[in-house]
This record gives sequence, structure tokens and C-alpha cells, in this order.
Amino acid sequence: MISVRTLLRDWRLAWLLLLLPVALFLPAMPIDETRYLSIAWEMRLHGDFLLLHLNGAPYSDKGPLLFWLINLAWLPFGPSVWIVRAGVLACSLASLLLLDRLVRRLGDETPEAVALARRATLIFAGMIYIALFSSAIMFDVLLAAFVLLALHGVVDLDRARWGRGIALLAVGLGLGLLTKGPVVLLDAVLVALLGPWWSATARAQKARWYASVLLGVLGSVAIALAWAIAAYGVQGFWDAIVLRQTVGRVAKSFAHQRPLWWYFMIAPFMVLPWSVALRARWPAWRETLRAGAKPLQFAAAWFVPAFVAFCFVSGKQPHYLLPLLPAVAVFLAHVLGSDDARVRPRLFGAFLIVAGVAFAAVPYFAAHAHDVAWLDRMVKSGTLTESSLRVFAGIWPLWGALIALIGAWLLRRRDSELRELTLTTAGLAALGMLALAQGVGPYVDVSAAAARIAQAQASGRPIAHLAWHHGLFEFAGRLTQPLEKVNYADLRTWCTAHPEGLVVSFYTKYPITAKPELTLPYRFGRIQFWRAGDILTMPPPGAPAKPDDEDDTPDD
Repeated sequence: MISVRTLLRDWRLAWLLLLLPVALFLPAMPIDETRYLSIAWEMRLHGDFLLLHLNGAPYSDKGPLLFWLINLAWLPFGPSVWIVRAGVLACSLASLLLLDRLVRRLGDETPEAVALARRATLIFAGMIYIALFSSAIMFDVLLAAFVLLALHGVVDLDRARWGRGIALLAVGLGLGLLTKGPVVLLDAVLVALLGPWWSATARAQKARWYASVLLGVLGSVAIALAWAIAAYGVQGFWDAIVLRQTVGRVAKSFAHQRPLWWYFMIAPFMVLPWSVALRARWPAWRETLRAGAKPLQFAAAWFVPAFVAFCFVSGKQPHYLLPLLPAVAVFLAHVLGSDDARVRPRLFGAFLIVAGVAFAAVPYFAAHAHDVAWLDRMVKSGTLTESSLRVFAGIWPLWGALIALIGAWLLRRRDSELRELTLTTAGLAALGMLALAQGVGPYVDVSAAAARIAQAQASGRPIAHLAWHHGLFEFAGRLTQPLEKVNYADLRTWCTAHPEGLVVSFYTKYPITAKPELTLPYRFGRIQFWRAGDILTMPPPGAPAKPDDEDDTPDD
């Protein structure tokens, strides 16, 4: 049993318990989480643990480790979303423990280093983006844990523990490669290459240092190649992974193309509340920037070159920066150690009051949108749809009221303890995600549509999805055979060949005038089923609003 005294003594347990309800109740979110669960489901269904598949076709966008771990979690508990989220949350906790230990080791376990490690871990855990992402069924939380593990290997090299350092670096990088590919090298290797700047050992033994780093990288590549060549063969590995997924994504992203400065714009929001709550005079920031302490130099070598490199990569998403945020936490922790630094939550509290009141008002305005002139104009222009208004109207105002109350409590406090604000942020993240589960959950639950697809397949009735479906229905319906895709240009041909068949689609861009057999709500639109014969009786339709291939976007 966990006692109250234990919870009060170890804030990490309290942080974990605050976020656990999200893992238990948040449904799988389309499109990415549902796709990854479908890949894991196909792995379980067919017993192929080498070559990944999505809808029956080889899938080379990512490595296999996340899907191996999902299937491992399913062994005792069966296929479910909650156990996967709980596993990701456990990885988030592991990252906190690894960060704490890393900073302590960088500071030689001195009392100052122990205090810095505690502050850095609290700041990292208290970043709103970390709390929101802590149980997401994505690759980046897992990747962050492996980056931290690899960095422990780099610290071993700094301590002249060459053998263990090479081994840890190889294992951490290798597991990262099996998780998300070569991006782990940006996250963890650049700090090792800059070793002579922050490490006396690297300066004194440069040749041995770089030889050890090279051996660690080569060891990690050997780990990844052992899987990749076994799964794809040499030529398949080169074509699918090296050329398409690595070179292609760096040179010209298939999706999420954003300008060079985009990360500078979003980073302050990712590290909330600290970007507004951590207060110190300019000398404290200046001295931190000038400080020659090893943990700070290590953090700078970890974050700055990798961040710059990510800015030059064409595809950008906020979670790509997640493995670098512990370095930001170390920097902020050093600032907070200054004599005049304080945690002042009032500005963040004011922000929460405004956000909470607005959030609580959303259901009312959604239900009365046609009575509000500017909202009615948005509906008539197509910016807001009737479906989106139904989703917003179903959110409980209580969620917004609770957020505003927390903001009011913070507004009354001139100063706050670091642990207090960290746990408050975790609670806010849990409220926000539970509000998402309550309000949006029914509209992202595709189990009814997936069951209809499974029924058609089981009865032998032909069924196809209009345009690519991203594996949306496979896990939800526990489908045992692929769901055929048909392009819009080939729709009438398919219907002629299968007049008794069914056509399903969650896209609303297609000008199909036939009456659907079944319509189900989905996100801000709908999933529709048509009889193929009914589609054949309608006049030849015009062109869709967007071509089919614009739906074939890769994952994150």
C-alpha cells in the first residue's frame, strides 16, 4: 500500500497518480494513435514481429520497438488502449528518474548537484507539454527515455568508464533507432561530439573519446540493422528506410512543412508555466549563460545544436522537440537556484482564469451559434460546421470552471513552491485531457463503424473505403483482413464490379449524392456507408474538393 506520507515525500508518485486517470479513460485519438494500435494489432494477428504491416501492406515509416512493447503489454491484459497508455506513462516516469540521476552524475553527486537535479526534474515534469504528452501513444516519450539512457553512456565516457560508456551509448541509441530512426542521433550524439567543450576527459584524451563515441554509434547501428535487414533485406532496407524515410523527410518533408522560425514561436508555450512563472532578474540569467558548470555546458551542447538542426528540417511538429526539453529544464533549474529567483504563479493563474472561463462558455456559444452574429457568419462561411458545433456543445462547462478555479487559487499566491506548481500543472493537464475524453471521446470512437465493416467482411460482402483510411478501423473492429481502398476516379468501376458491395468513407469532400445506408458522427464530420448499387444510380459526380493523394499523409 502507498501511504499518504509516501506520496507527500515522493512527488513523482503524486505526479503519476494525477495523470493515471488520463491513461485509463482517454480513448485512442485518430489518426496517429489509432494507426499505431492497428499496426500492433496486425503484428499480434499474424505473428510477424519483423516486418510491420498496416492494412496488409508493409509499413516502413517507423521502427518496430513501440509495437513490440504494445504487444508485450497485451500479453497479460489483452488488446486494450488503457494498458498501452499506462505503459507510456511508466516511460515518462522513467525519464524523470533518468534525468535526476544524469544531473547528479554531471555534478559529481555534490549537494548542489543533488539540489539542481531535483529542480530540473520538477521543472521538466511540470512543463505543460510533457504532462499532456505523458501517456500519448506516440514515439517521442519512449525516444526521450532512450536519449537519456544514451546520455548516461556519454557521462560514463566523461568518467573514463570506457567499456560501460560505449555499451550504454550503443544500447540507448540502438533502442532509439528501433523506435524512431536516425533522429535519435540528433538528440543524443551531438552532445558527445562537443565533448571537449564540457568534458576534461574528452579534452585530455580526444582520440580515445571520439573512438569510443564512434564505437557506440556503430554498436547502435548494428542493433538497428539486425532488425532492418532481417525484415526488409538489404535492398528493401535501403529503398524504404534510408532513401524514403530518412533522406526524404530531412530534405523535403512529406507533411508538416513549416518555416525555419516555427520552433521559436511554439517553444515558450511548450514549457509553460515556467516561461511566465519563473522570475529572476537579468543578472541571474546572464550568470547562468556565462556559467562554466559542467551540467550547464552539457545541457547547452545537448539542446542548442540539435534545436538548430531541427529548425532546418522541413517537417516540424512540437513533439519532435520533446527529447530536448530536459536540457531546457536543467538551464531553468540553474536560474532558479539564484538568490533572487522565485516561482511566481500569478500571471499563469490569470491566464488560466481567462482560458477556463472561455472553455466553460464554449458549450453555450456552440449551442447558440446562430444567435451570435460573428459565429453565424463563421458557420455560413464553412469555417465552423454543424458537426463541430455539436461536438463543442457536448463539453461539460464544469471542466472550464475547474480550470478557472485553479487559476484563481494561483492568482492569490505571490510565491509558490516548485513542487506545488509542478503538481498543479499535472492536475491541469489531467483535467484538459479528461475534458477531451468526455467531450470529443464519443466522436472519435469508431467502434460502431468498425463493427459494421467487420460484419460485412465476415459475411463475405465486398466493402471498400473511399480514399486511404490510415488503418483507422483495424484495431477498433479487430479486423482480420485488410479493408480495401478505392480511389474516387475508380469508384464507379468498383461499384459496377461489386453492385452488392458497400463503400465507406470518413471524408466529406466527395460529391456523392446517393443516400447513405448508415451515417455515424466522426470528429467534426461523419462516417458514411453507401450501397454500391445506389452510387451507380446517381448522376456521374464532379471532381472532389481535394485529390485522393492529399489524404495519404505520413505519420508523425
